[in-house]
Amino acid sequence: REETRIPIKVSAFEKMKMRRAEVDVAGLLTKRKRTKRMSMKINRYDISNKRFDDGIVLDDISNQQKKKKDEEEKKKSETVEMSMNAQFKAIKPSHSILTFVQENFLGRRRDIELRRAGYNVELSAPLDNLPFSASSERERVEESVFRNKLEFFAAARVSSSFPPPDLPEIAFAGRSNVGKSSLLNALTRQWGVVRTSDKPGHTQSINFFNLGSKLNLVDLPGYGFAYAKDEVKEAWEELVKEYLSTRVGLKRVCLLIDTKWGMKPRDIELIHLMERSQTKYQVVLTKTDVVFPIDVARRAMQIEETLKEHKSIVQPVMMVSSKSGAGIRCLRTALVKMARYLK
Repeated sequence: REETRIPIKVSAFEKMKMRRAEVDVAGLLTKRKRTKRMSMKINRYDISNKRFDDGIVLDDISNQQKKKKDEEEKKKSETVEMSMNAQFKAIKPSHSILTFVQENFLGRRRDIELRRAGYNVELSAPLDNLPFSASSERERVEESVFRNKLEFFAAARVSSSFPPPDLPEIAFAGRSNVGKSSLLNALTRQWGVVRTSDKPGHTQSINFFNLGSKLNLVDLPGYGFAYAKDEVKEAWEELVKEYLSTRVGLKRVCLLIDTKWGMKPRDIELIHLMERSQTKYQVVLTKTDVVFPIDVARRAMQIEETLKEHKSIVQPVMMVSSKSGAGIRCLRTALVKMARYLK
């Protein structure tokens, strides 16, 4: 017997409900398949955690933290250095300093520039290689003093060895390897009388030189870095301080400053000593031939502004180069005038 199926009529609304139900069931199954099991994450910087599933060890963490700290300190120091350099570049020298630098060919110069000005660059210190002058009374007096023979006559490692102050004395002080001995040779144009060396700390005693029985030039040991034991360097510095603060015949101290680096803390310390003892001193910028002319002017302006309130300083700041001879004649004239050889 065959069964007969009677078709059931389904409304459109019921069909729509059935389709929605089928979609919901399919979506639920798909969502369940995509769901993953949540795993615990370990903080790599949490040193109290005892589990290190990812292979991180405490040493690696401390090294990374130290490296990060070093990088931050390096960036900070670079920022400070850049700001100091920017401050130096922002200095505007006075018109008189700029004129002096230009007229005396101070700073780094090309040989062709000096040749066009009439100087023989094949000679040592060509900018100071000029004949005797008869037109200026000041230049004649300068020559009568500094053209005399420079003779070494005493060296002192202790204050009891100082020679008697029979003649006016001009001392040359500064950091190690700033160019004190080279400047003495350049001023007298007698190369080799005062021994020079590229090795800091070559001068290890206070050396006295006589200039034609008219003036004594004194070469002081350098302070700061030197190839010597700490005890020896301390003895030098104490000897220099005693000489500068108690010497009777000392008329002026030429404080030599490297143009490229400017004044350092030890230079400031020596300046304070001379201020307390009321010792007259004059700043002399050396090695001007290694920097650009504008930077020479900036350095001179910077030092003048820094020390303008000091009472024992003698203005202006002098600028020289023992290698090229720039500014040497001006320094000679200033020193001779101080020694009262000019009427």
